[in-house]
Amino acid sequence: MKGSEIFARVLEDLDLYPIFGNPGTTELPALRNVKDYVLTLHDSISVGMADGLTQYTGKPKAVNLHTLPGLANSLAFIYTAKMNHTPMIITAGQQDMRHMVLEPLLYYNLEMVLGDSVKYRYELRTADDVQIALKRAKIIAQTPPMGPVFISIPMNIMDGDANYQDVKDYEFSNDLINIESIKIIAERLMSAKNPAVVFGYEIDMFNAFTEAEEFAEKLGCPVYGEPLSSRAVFNTSNKRYAGDLLPGSTLINLTLLNNDLVLFVGGDITLYPYLPSPVLPGKDLIFVGLNISPKLGEFYQMNPKQFLKEITKMISKKCDYSRPKDLTFATRVANERSSMGFNYVISQARKYFSNYTIVDESISASYTLRNIFGYGPRKYFTAKSGQLGWGLPAAAGIGIVNKNVLLVIGDGSFMYT
Repeated sequence: MKGSEIFARVLEDLDLYPIFGNPGTTELPALRNVKDYVLTLHDSISVGMADGLTQYTGKPKAVNLHTLPGLANSLAFIYTAKMNHTPMIITAGQQDMRHMVLEPLLYYNLEMVLGDSVKYRYELRTADDVQIALKRAKIIAQTPPMGPVFISIPMNIMDGDANYQDVKDYEFSNDLINIESIKIIAERLMSAKNPAVVFGYEIDMFNAFTEAEEFAEKLGCPVYGEPLSSRAVFNTSNKRYAGDLLPGSTLINLTLLNNDLVLFVGGDITLYPYLPSPVLPGKDLIFVGLNISPKLGEFYQMNPKQFLKEITKMISKKCDYSRPKDLTFATRVANERSSMGFNYVISQARKYFSNYTIVDESISASYTLRNIFGYGPRKYFTAKSGQLGWGLPAAAGIGIVNKNVLLVIGDGSFMYT
């Protein structure tokens, strides 16, 4: 079989379709036999669409970019995929290897351009590499910490011959836990005078909403959302939910002032802007998750869903927190009606779109949007990187499988894509 035929077969066998892209001459050889291709008008849009679709479905998808110009156009989106821990496969065409020594038009060292924004980089050498490299790339992308991977495809490799062996897809499991570590965490939680819990984006990533609510109800302590989470963190209608932490160190310290132990599950501390206060000094900090890389406290790498399922069996009630009712919200909404303020506009939108998946690039209105729409499974997505322009293609990508998507975006952000 030709390399291009193998490429198309492996995409299908590994369930990587659809593949997104905006092809040039260097990509055409690889696309000869591709069956399910989504054409975008700019390379970066293809990365954003694949990111949104991969996150929503939990299944890695593929992108094909136009060699160096396409990669350069897409770097911010690839960086966002890294920060979102999106396990997607990025490919790009490359010049014919037989005259690379002469540095022909469109040639460049593509692996060097990407640096550490991807987990794995490889340039195909022969047609035999195609199926091995693609399967390996998918495995690496899905191995925690998850993230994008990259394969460079020289034009002549797609014309090469190789023997194709059926590539079997696999069920990937990240059900990693350690019972002894969970016992230690449970004991520390029970020994604390006034613990608090912070949930992060991995609650949504690993579909741990039920486990999170059962744990929160049994423990009884206040539950917060991590600062600037990229996904839903908890059922916000639950009485234990105390709101999202703000991203400033001083604000976090004030919120958790009376808590001696803080358990972070599936999330981390994201800060902006700089404030001189150290973060949670003197607190017992415990982080549990698969993709997170905390810089403070103790870290236990475990699947948050399985962790919560097990630790709930080991704990008892410590407090009886119930979120106080916001008595001023209706007044704030009414006061903003004439000026079309955030609270009024978003409250009106919620009347019609409460069951929609929200893609958030509202920036200055984001905190209000989160508070009013709330969180639910696969109901909230935003760019962890802070990039502008991600929301529109991400929403379009999710829209391939879910027609009920609401993109909330500023006019400036909208102009980026």
